[in-house]
Amino acid sequence: MHRKILLALSLACLPSTGCDSQACTLIGCGSTFQIALQRDTWTAGEYTITAVADGETIECAATLPLQCEAPPACPQNSPLILGLEGCALDPSQHKLGSIEFQQGHAPKSVAVQVHQDGALLGEGQYSPTYSESQPNGPDCEPTCVGADAVTLALKQ
Repeated sequence: MHRKILLALSLACLPSTGCDSQACTLIGCGSTFQIALQRDTWTAGEYTITAVADGETIECAATLPLQCEAPPACPQNSPLILGLEGCALDPSQHKLGSIEFQQGHAPKSVAVQVHQDGALLGEGQYSPTYSESQPNGPDCEPTCVGADAVTLALKQ
């Protein structure tokens, strides 16, 4: 079915048909701002990530080893997604991957703290610089907002 839709989109306006408009692809937007969490070894425990974005505090929590059927780590309707990686792999490969702000949320100021079992592993403060892009070409929706990703190195 996807191939039929893509074919219909690609044939929608061939130069020989005399169309004035351009065909747009269907690429979506990614996150607006991403903070990769870097740690050599992720150990079992309770992890809490606290982000303060433009004065709004958001707390996400995850337990390692991961449970694949666990609910999302961040509150429902949160502008944040906490990337959890490896739940189907051996527990030694489970980890927290990144904190990502979703489209529609582009905070000017972000402060992050990561704790394991109450102990501070790392913290960072960021002032992202955003730009707009149109991944499907000029005059094609959507218009995406994004900033360069950063890395927060955590203690062992």
